[in-house]
Amino acid sequence: MKIEFPETPEFRELQETMKKIRNLTIQGATNVAIYGVRAFAIHAESVPLSDQALFHHLESVVDQLSNVRVTEPALRNGLRYVMTGIRLDGKENAIAHGKKYLDLIDAAKLKIFKTGAERIQDGSRVFTHCHSSITVGIFLAAAKQGKEFEVINTETRPLYQGRKTARRLLKNNIRVTHIVDSAMRWAMNVFKPHMIFMGADAITVEGVALNKIGSRLCALASEEEHIPLYICTPLLKYDQATSIGRLSEIEMRDPFEIWAEDLPPGIRIMNPSFETIDRDNISAYITEAGLIPPQTIHVTFQRLYGSKIRDHHG
Repeated sequence: MKIEFPETPEFRELQETMKKIRNLTIQGATNVAIYGVRAFAIHAESVPLSDQALFHHLESVVDQLSNVRVTEPALRNGLRYVMTGIRLDGKENAIAHGKKYLDLIDAAKLKIFKTGAERIQDGSRVFTHCHSSITVGIFLAAAKQGKEFEVINTETRPLYQGRKTARRLLKNNIRVTHIVDSAMRWAMNVFKPHMIFMGADAITVEGVALNKIGSRLCALASEEEHIPLYICTPLLKYDQATSIGRLSEIEMRDPFEIWAEDLPPGIRIMNPSFETIDRDNISAYITEAGLIPPQTIHVTFQRLYGSKIRDHHG
């Protein structure tokens, strides 16, 4: 939906944030939510509109920002959190409501770091795929407790997000073994990790997780090798619309991320960014509510956030 609105500094900043999210300058579900909600709240508070014109405009903005990348419920929940606040308190408090949502994310992350770090012991070997600020935070929290352990992580093609994870861990004196994605099962068989920690970009009402492509392969290999798999994520990544029957979408990225030069004509390239992890392959979710089974995602989210985030299908 095209947004019709006179250019303002706040609106230009919002558009620039959308561009950065789209081209992965801003990446990671948590960071997408932080930057997107902040830019939206600043714009909402500054827009010179009121009453129905205001809500019509802001809903248009929410629609466009929500669809910059389709697999980002943490961002959508944040936008709905701010919209719920605006409907109750007026646009004058939009920035304050945006900050409250970001505070919720920060508080959730700290609880997850603590719970996750408790599961890592001296001598542990932990496997992870892609880059997740949440899983990295758990590893850093465990290291600060003086625990010595090793992380086996994937390079995560085609954009190699796993390298970011490896650099962060090495910088904090955590041992890292870095492997190609296709060596997942081999690495699990050889290194015999004690557990697998992965983040999530979205969670469905059934307790299914959506994460970077390759995650389901990781989950299936973990089942074969009898390694417990934990999804480490704030419940704010719960896709509420799945509770009313909508299926979470899988984003298809630019084929040129895979093959940009000397591409022979006639080749069809598919570049799916995410895939699902069945709840039967998930030992538990590590969340701000503690360690919970996949089947309890919806009720736990409603208990923590149900009154604060509304109109999710508006």
